[in-house]
Amino acid sequence: MAILTSPQRLLAWFGCCTVFIVSTVIATAAFQPMAQAQDTGSTADPTNDISKIVATIDGDDITLNLVIAMMSQLPPQYRNQPFEVLYEPVLDDIIDTRLAAAAAKRGGIADDPLIEELAQRAYDRVMAEAWISLEIQQNITDEMVEARYAELASDLTLREEISARHILVTSEDEANAIITRLNNGEDFASLATELSTGPSAPNGGNLGFFKRGDMVPDFSDAAFALEVDSYSEEPVESNFGWHVIKVDDKRVLDLPPLDNIRSQLVEIMTSELATQLADELYEKATIRRLSVDKIISASEATE
Repeated sequence: MAILTSPQRLLAWFGCCTVFIVSTVIATAAFQPMAQAQDTGSTADPTNDISKIVATIDGDDITLNLVIAMMSQLPPQYRNQPFEVLYEPVLDDIIDTRLAAAAAKRGGIADDPLIEELAQRAYDRVMAEAWISLEIQQNITDEMVEARYAELASDLTLREEISARHILVTSEDEANAIITRLNNGEDFASLATELSTGPSAPNGGNLGFFKRGDMVPDFSDAAFALEVDSYSEEPVESNFGWHVIKVDDKRVLDLPPLDNIRSQLVEIMTSELATQLADELYEKATIRRLSVDKIISASEATE
């Protein structure tokens, strides 16, 4: 048996969160034209009473709440249309779907094991999105976003950038030979153009400005540890080969106003919360699953 890895869980959960968050925001924004009309006194807001029954099919009610929820899931080019434009076609779609589903049940399709699983999957997805959305609303408040912004403001390392050059070669001996030539006074850029195997060689090894997370960890750690105008005294190994690094400049970027990056902070905090929720649920559950190798092996054994 195998256990789903944390990165895989993060992708699934964060995708789920993102869809529901966007839908929630859209559901609020989609009816702003009607609210504005109400403010001007031209018409009442028809979305006030979401429990209103807007249709009945063989005794089963369809509420305005469902219509609004379906509007929020429309493609962007449609969902911003006024309520009165969307109402009839969305309600028609709900009715058509309900009628087709009823016909499927009468035809016995609902008893198909795969259909049952797919229906359960759809139900589980809706429930999961609703729960995650509630958790986000309760755990990512304006105060928490402001606190995260304050952390960014106080941690200069997150905004630090360096401008560096490097010489990339295939062996440690080659890198040591280059360091010896640098110690003897040769020009770094000239050696990079002559000897580096990296794509930046024609530019004297110039990589421009970058942040800590922009490069592989081994390279980044060594580069940010250097002072301006200094080069690495020992070769630096990465999965690309062996590097000799020189730092040309350092700077700390200004932090944009909170309002300019609020949405990005919420996305980061949502991702972190989604990972935390997934980890907590996995720790409490007993999960057994077949690996793809075992499925293939079992299939081959039956041939």
